[in-house]
Amino acid sequence: MKTTSAENTIDYGWFRTHLLDDILPRWLSSSVTDNGLFIPHLGRRWNRLEKEYGTTVSQTRLLYNFSKGYELTGDEAYLKAVELGAGFLLERFWDAENGGWFHACNTDGEVLDPNKFSYGHTFVLFGFCHAFRVSGNRAFKNAALDTWEILSKHFIDRYGGLKAAMTHDFKERTEPNSQNPIMHLFEAILAFGALDGMGYMFREAEKIADFVLSKLVRQDDHILPEIYTSDWMEEQAEKGGRIDIGHAFEWAFLLSEAVEIGLPETYLDQAARFIDYGLQIGFDSEEGGIYSPASPEGIATDHKGWWEQCEATRALMRFAVGHNREDLWLPLGETIDFIQQNFVDPEHRGWFMSAGDGGTGHWQNKGNEYKVDYHVVGMCMEAIRLEHLHADRSANY
Repeated sequence: MKTTSAENTIDYGWFRTHLLDDILPRWLSSSVTDNGLFIPHLGRRWNRLEKEYGTTVSQTRLLYNFSKGYELTGDEAYLKAVELGAGFLLERFWDAENGGWFHACNTDGEVLDPNKFSYGHTFVLFGFCHAFRVSGNRAFKNAALDTWEILSKHFIDRYGGLKAAMTHDFKERTEPNSQNPIMHLFEAILAFGALDGMGYMFREAEKIADFVLSKLVRQDDHILPEIYTSDWMEEQAEKGGRIDIGHAFEWAFLLSEAVEIGLPETYLDQAARFIDYGLQIGFDSEEGGIYSPASPEGIATDHKGWWEQCEATRALMRFAVGHNREDLWLPLGETIDFIQQNFVDPEHRGWFMSAGDGGTGHWQNKGNEYKVDYHVVGMCMEAIRLEHLHADRSANY
C-alpha cells in the first residue's frame, strides 16, 4: 500500500485486518494464562519464553488490547480475558497493607518486585477504565478510583509533576524525573473522565496539560524535553537529557483527543508544533520512518523504534484527515510503507522490535514487559475511527 500526497488516501482496511488477524488474536492465544496473568515475553513464533512473569505495565496494556478486541468483535473470549486479567491484577498486584500496586508478579501470584512506579500506576488506571467500560464490573471502576487516590496522595508532587518511583511503603526512590508518566496519566484521565459520572476528572486532565505546556515545554522553540531535575528543569545531555520524538507525536494525538472531548482548543496549537518539530527532527525523507530520540539540540539518532512509528502514524493520520493538514500526507504514506516493509513479520505476523537488522536475534521477539503492541492497537484503532468518519461523510454527500 502506497499513500502519497497526490492520493490523500489511507488503506483503512489494512489496519483493520492487521489488528483483527495479525495482532489481537495472537496475543489472546499466546499470553493469557488460566489464572489471569498475561505473559508478555514471546518469541518470534509467539512462543512463550522462559520469563513467566508480568508487570503492571504489561498486564494493563493487554487489558486495553483485549477490551478493544471485544468492542470490535463482540467475541466473548476477549471479554473473558479482560475479566480474568483484571481479577488477577486486583488479587495479586494490589498491596493490601500499604495500598498501591506492586510492579511485578509471576504466574503463581508471587510478588517479584514490590516497588511502585508512577508509570505503572498510570497504566493501572488506564487499564481498569477500559476493563470497566466493556465489563461493567463495578470492582474495576472502584480499583480505578483507588488508583487515582494513590497517585494523588503519593506520586503527584508539589510542582504538579509525578515522582518516578517509591518503595513498597511509599518511601521515595531516587530516579530521574520524566515527562513520560505525566503523559500517560493524561491519557488515563481522558479514559477515566469518559466513564459515566466521571466527567469531573477532565479538570484534572486540564491541570496536567497546563503544567506540561507552561512548565515543561520550552517557550522559545516549543520542544518538550524528556528528562528533568527534581524541580522540573530540563536535564543536561550528560545526565540523560534528550528529546523523545515519539512522545512528541503521542502528545499531539492526546491533545487533539482532549480537544475532541471539550478541553481548550488552544491545545491544538501546541499539538501542531509537536508534529512539526517531530517531522523536522525525526522524519527520514529518503526511506521513510521516524528517528528517535534526539539530543537536546535536536540532533536525532539513527534509531527507528517500533512504537515511535505507531505514534507518528496515529498522529499524522489524525491531523491529515481530522485537521486538514495536506502537508502530512506524504510523510504519513512513507511512514506506513516503512512499517509494512520493515516491522511487520511477513512469516509469523506481528511486529519486530527493531528495524534495520533483518529481524534477527533478540529483536525478532514479539513481546516483552513493555512491548505488548498497545501502540499498534492504538494506531489501528485510530485508522478504524477515521474509516467510520470517512464513511459517515460519504453518506452525507
